[in-house]
Amino acid sequence: MADDYFGAMLVNVSSIELSIVNLKTGAQTERVKSAVAIGENIYNHEEISFETVGDAVEALRGFLQILKDYGVTRYKLWGSQALSSAPNAEFMRDQLYVRTGLHIEWLSLGEESFVRNEAIALKYDRYHHLVKDHAAIIGMNSGSTTLSFFAHDDLIASHNMKLGPIRIKEVLQTLRATAPNPVDVLDDYINSKVDDFYRFLPEEFQTTQNQVMLIGAAPLNTYFIPKGDVSYTLSVKSFNKFCNEVAGASNQYLMERLHLTEENVEIVLPVVLLVRKLLTVVHAEKLHLVNLNVLDGLTTNQAITAGYHKYHFEDQILAAANDLADRYRVEPNHMELVRRFALHLFDQLKPLHHLTPRDRLLLEVAAIVHDIGGFIDTHEHYLHSDYVLKESEILGLSTEETQIIAAVSRYHSTRTPAEDLAHFRQLDSDKRVVVAKLSAILRIADALDDAHQQTIQRISVSVRTNKVVITAFSDDELSLIRWAFNYKADFFTDVFGLQPVLKQRRLHK
Repeated sequence: MADDYFGAMLVNVSSIELSIVNLKTGAQTERVKSAVAIGENIYNHEEISFETVGDAVEALRGFLQILKDYGVTRYKLWGSQALSSAPNAEFMRDQLYVRTGLHIEWLSLGEESFVRNEAIALKYDRYHHLVKDHAAIIGMNSGSTTLSFFAHDDLIASHNMKLGPIRIKEVLQTLRATAPNPVDVLDDYINSKVDDFYRFLPEEFQTTQNQVMLIGAAPLNTYFIPKGDVSYTLSVKSFNKFCNEVAGASNQYLMERLHLTEENVEIVLPVVLLVRKLLTVVHAEKLHLVNLNVLDGLTTNQAITAGYHKYHFEDQILAAANDLADRYRVEPNHMELVRRFALHLFDQLKPLHHLTPRDRLLLEVAAIVHDIGGFIDTHEHYLHSDYVLKESEILGLSTEETQIIAAVSRYHSTRTPAEDLAHFRQLDSDKRVVVAKLSAILRIADALDDAHQQTIQRISVSVRTNKVVITAFSDDELSLIRWAFNYKADFFTDVFGLQPVLKQRRLHK
């Protein structure tokens, strides 16, 4: 088969899927789903059983045969973030590799949400119309839900809540064995979790009406979306009427009414109750069900990476980083100047660092969020930035990339990797060099506004034989900045082998 074809496989908590897609045209050639629930009980902190690993091996071998039959030579296997949290996830991954030759690449929640956003932007024809005003994408995974808010074509914020259908289903199973009115208790449980999550969102999102695009609600898609279509729109009133019908129905009735199997019917009530609450808190005007999921996002992302789409989504990553900075009250003027100086240094120092465009994006994100630890304590704020970022999900970034940004933020101020070897050596060896280079650049950029007064308006950079001359354009006294610059320049010299030199050129306003 032609090189344009790609096979994406995804191992999830409740299923394993394969999609074969022509990346050039976007047409899907084959879609196969195996109902192997490899991580069905992970939210009860149970391990993945050996028997289900064997079932997964057989399913993946079948997928490999399908790929061979189609002549597809480019393919990849991903694993969901939820599955990666299982106590024995790494053992399971190794067993799958030994028995199939396929290596699972774990996704972060940020990556799952990001690729879903890519898929809906490129495959749902009403997307661009809806995001022109105010809209929200609600993306549901087995154990979590992501809300991405848009206004005037741009992503404004993206927040993740550790509450999803499979997680709620396990709560419901416990309630049915212990509570006399399990549905009412479950509804109260969902309401409390969503309310607790939603109060941390910016105030403007708590009053604005939104067009809602819902992804990942499989039982609703099966019932509402006509066969062959990608979406279906219904009013909130119509959905609430449907919800009231479902809440009091038996499983047998739901199976017949919604055309569900016995295995899938248990997920209906958790999905319906969660969606009803979310539509309330986001002040939904209309609900747009979209039959796309993470697997569709992964194939879309591959097409973008291959250059078949000119629409790129890095701005969503930066918007999410800015939202995180706002949440922790990072001072915007200092942050913006450091970001601008860091990117200018990166671009002018390409002959020295040989880093990639993706590394440039990571530097930009680090420049935006490096001071978030100051929200906790300005003393040793860089250490607080490190651990806050490690525990954060940034839209579009892998777990490894988030760790890189956390480390760069840790080393932007006083501490350097040389003084922190025990922590620094926890990174993979190839990533240590990237962290060191990005940290060295960010340290210089941060020093150029050490007083947080924006006394330097712009800089120029000149690479000489044994030094890097940075000219600061300013009419102000730069004594503090010179002191900070000289202090932070030593690590730059250690990394790049050239001495940074600060010169001042007055503007004479």
